[in-house]
This record gives sequence, C-alpha cells and structure tokens, in this order.
Amino acid sequence: METPVLPRRLSLTAGCNQLINWGISFYMPGTFAQAIARDLGWSSPEIYLGLTLAMLMMAAVSPFVARLLARFGGQRVVMSGTLLIAASCVAMTYTSTLASWYAVWLITGIGMRLSLYDALFASLVNLYGQQARRTISRVTLAGGLASAVFWPLGDALLRVMRWQDALLIYALFGLLSAVLICQLPHHKPLVTAKAKTSVPEDDPHNGWLYATFIALITFVSNGTSTHLPEFIASFGLPVGIGMLWGFGQTGARLLEVLAGTRLTPLRLTLMTSLAMPLCFLVGLSGSTFVWCAAGFVLGYGAINGLVTIVKATLPLELFNAESYARRTGLLLIPGQLMAAASPFAYAWLNKTLGITGAMWVSLSLTLVIAALAITLVRKQRRQGVPALSS
Repeated sequence: METPVLPRRLSLTAGCNQLINWGISFYMPGTFAQAIARDLGWSSPEIYLGLTLAMLMMAAVSPFVARLLARFGGQRVVMSGTLLIAASCVAMTYTSTLASWYAVWLITGIGMRLSLYDALFASLVNLYGQQARRTISRVTLAGGLASAVFWPLGDALLRVMRWQDALLIYALFGLLSAVLICQLPHHKPLVTAKAKTSVPEDDPHNGWLYATFIALITFVSNGTSTHLPEFIASFGLPVGIGMLWGFGQTGARLLEVLAGTRLTPLRLTLMTSLAMPLCFLVGLSGSTFVWCAAGFVLGYGAINGLVTIVKATLPLELFNAESYARRTGLLLIPGQLMAAASPFAYAWLNKTLGITGAMWVSLSLTLVIAALAITLVRKQRRQGVPALSS
C-alpha cells in the first residue's frame, strides 16, 4: 500500500489540537484548584487526586487504543477523546461531591488517552510511517506551550467569572480543538509488507527495555516537574525562576526540529539520557553555587521537553511502523502508572529525605536510565538496523 503524502498544514492543526487538549485537561487543576477549594471546601490533595485517577484510567484503557485506531481511524478516535474532555469540563461544573468529581475525572482520563500525544502520534505513524517523525516533533513544540497559554488564560478568566463559567469556556475550546483535528485525514492504517521491514516484528527484549526505560524516565521527569516550586524555594530563589523550565522545554524542542534528520531517534535518546545525570549533578551543586540551581531548572526543562519526543520517536527505530500503535499501547502502561504515582512518591521522598536526598535518589535513577539507553542503542547498532529518518 502506498503511503500518502503528509500535508504541511497538519503540523499546525494537530499542534493546536494538542495545545488545547493539554491545557483544558492536565494543566487545568493548576489554575482552578484554589478556586474550587474555596468554593467547595475541598483540600488541594483531594482535588488533585482526580488527575491521578485520570492517569490511572489512561493506563487502564491503553491496551485497547490500538484496536480502536485500527477499526475507526485516528481522526475519529482523537476527535472522540477531545469531545470527551470538553464534555467533562461541562460535567465538572455540576459536581458538588468528591465522588462525582472523581467520576468525571475517570471519564476525562479516557478522553485524555484517546486524544493526547500517544494516540495522535500512533495515528500519524499509522497513516504516514516514517514521514511522521518530523511532524511529531513539531506537534510537541506547540503542545509544550499549553501551560504557558492556559495557566495565564485560566487565571484571567477566574478574575472575571466563577470557576464553573470558566470551565464552560474551556469546553468551548475543546469543541474548537475537535474541529481542528478534522484536518487529520481519514485514511485506513498503513500496511507495510513484512518483507520490506528491517526491524523484527517480535522482539520482546526490545519491548521490555523500552517499557522500563520510559517508565523510569517518566517517573523522574513527572516527579521533578510536579515538585519544582519546592526545589526552587529550597535554594531561596524567586518563583519566577520556574519560567526557565518552560524556556528550556520549548527551546530544546525547537532545536530538535531545526536539527532535522541529522538527529536520529537513537542519537536523541542517547544524548538525552546521558544529559540527565549531569543535570542532577548541577542541581546538587546548588547548595554551593546558587546559579547551579537555576541552571538545573533550565537544563532539566530542556531534557523534559526532549523526553516527549524520545518516547514518541524511539519506537520507530525499535519496531515496525505498522505495529507502532499496538506496541506503544501496551508498553507505555508502566510509564503511565509511574506518572500517576510519581507526585506522591516524590512528596514522600522530599519529606523523608529532604530536597537534596530526593535529588540523590533521582541521580541514581538517571544512571540506570542512561545504562538502559546505552544498551538499547548498542543492541540496535549490532543488529545493523539503519537509522530511520523522515
């Protein structure tokens, strides 16, 4: 089957879709939690538990996403997930008990799994094979601006209206996002002859290495980003230093896009993984040199930005394009579970060991991550599989 040409406008429309979807789901509590707590009398942990339940639901439905993509196509699946998030924003305005709040977040989790990065990227690979790699990078560039756009937007809305009314505005953004994803062509999934593939269809070793690698890197990244304000405050730095995280994240993704095909997924994986322990060493030096703490915020923001691209593009080197959705649907489950657990785990580490102790734990984990990356890269090179590019 001939692979269709990837439309240039798709990077923009899909990127805007992801910017909105992340902004009205994952980043929503960051702006609305205090207003909801004042109005309904719930504590911040009780409110954020909804997001944790959503991430657990994402892991629960993950094995079924590949089948949905194969049967209905990426456009319908991503659009359905987007509409579920929009409907959840409306439903949240009617919640008055924690039970109903959590129930809505469980529905939101289904929508998030069907419409955020992982499902969209699987759709793009199903449709366009290796062509999708550059578009994936460009989409993450736009999606990475979600917090920068929706945190100030949510704050501005809360200054002039109730949080319930602001959520209705978010729901309207969700409808706009669903319209944008209509630009995703409704083709049948890509089918490639097995004789033409250079990566073995069934290699459980690759799968387990990838799953473990992504699970650990997700645990460290999510835990670190969630408790970043505590890290900044522990060194007596102003909260505004946190902006360096966003600058690093967006800047690194932009550089990756500009690097083009010269930076293969294997090289990006190795570079990102080796930079992680070095970055934590810089952060641990913050007790002696305060500027090192600021450097850590900027540097790990950059690493966190590249991790999203690594997670999406590394399977293109490890597995066949036609098995991308099925493989990632299963292999990302440990990472999704780690994403749900990491905020609580790092809260315990910070309380028990202190910020510095938690940083040492993170450094130890990043050394394991680097070792896994080296193993993956060496294994692929020994197999003689050429680096694939778009």
